[in-house]
Amino acid sequence: MNSIIHIACAADNSYVQHTGVMLTSLFENNITNKIHIHFFSADFSAENKLILQQLVYEHKQSFSFYQLDAKIFEGCYVSHHVSYATYYRIVIPQILAPGIAKILYLDTDIIVCKDLLELWNIPIGNKVLGAIRESSFTEFDRLNIPASSQYFNAGILIINVVDWNSQDLTPKLFNFIKSNQSKLTFWDQDALNANLYNQWVKLPPKWNLQSSFFETSRKKLIAVYGEAELNEAINNPCIIHYTGSSKPWDYLNLHPLKKVYFNYLKKTIWKNYTFKNVILKKRILKLLMRIIGVTRFQKMITLFR
Repeated sequence: MNSIIHIACAADNSYVQHTGVMLTSLFENNITNKIHIHFFSADFSAENKLILQQLVYEHKQSFSFYQLDAKIFEGCYVSHHVSYATYYRIVIPQILAPGIAKILYLDTDIIVCKDLLELWNIPIGNKVLGAIRESSFTEFDRLNIPASSQYFNAGILIINVVDWNSQDLTPKLFNFIKSNQSKLTFWDQDALNANLYNQWVKLPPKWNLQSSFFETSRKKLIAVYGEAELNEAINNPCIIHYTGSSKPWDYLNLHPLKKVYFNYLKKTIWKNYTFKNVILKKRILKLLMRIIGVTRFQKMITLFR
């Protein structure tokens, strides 16, 4: 048995199903690893907490629940499909027990496809984070980040807990978030990048296959990630990350790996999940595709993500 992989995740009540699916994929592909799940929420019900706890224990892994104070997130900028839950991750290092030197943070709209030990063992030295670059971010001026910098996606993070806390980053991030409401577009991810643009290590994109990989030109993606790493990420992803507002559990979602989510969903207590108003949506979908064509319809859906 390997040493413990400490994994943090966070969600509100609306994401209990998706968290359960994510954890199921994680455990199914990490059978030989010893994993401790650290789960953070400000509004999780006792019932939902028990559901996740039982799921973890059924896979013979360990679980800790951290009740957050919702008041500390008041005043943080939210928009579109996100809630205050997106900010939960920035309090994680401050709350963990002192003996935990690093933690792997995972969003709950992901599917883990491979053993995570390789990712867990990637050294990040004295940097605060290990992360995967975003492919198309260009708004460096908005965040006062040097144009020569790179912007990372905050959905999968190796966090150096010791360095994070030594720099007292949690209150600094909250101060930035509440003092720069007009500058934020991507919520806490913007804040993390604005404050840590020179304190992160770039990880291979196979550990965070974002939806944008299927919406951006191959030429541009190769320029960002290199052809070899791009091919590996698309053809053999370790983590699928359903970024954007359109998710696999939405009927009109067109993600090419949508079925992977449902393959793991079938192994959970939510296996009987059905789309809402599916008959009406089917009729609308068929009508639109008939009128404007499949390719143009896919592009239109992408614009609303």
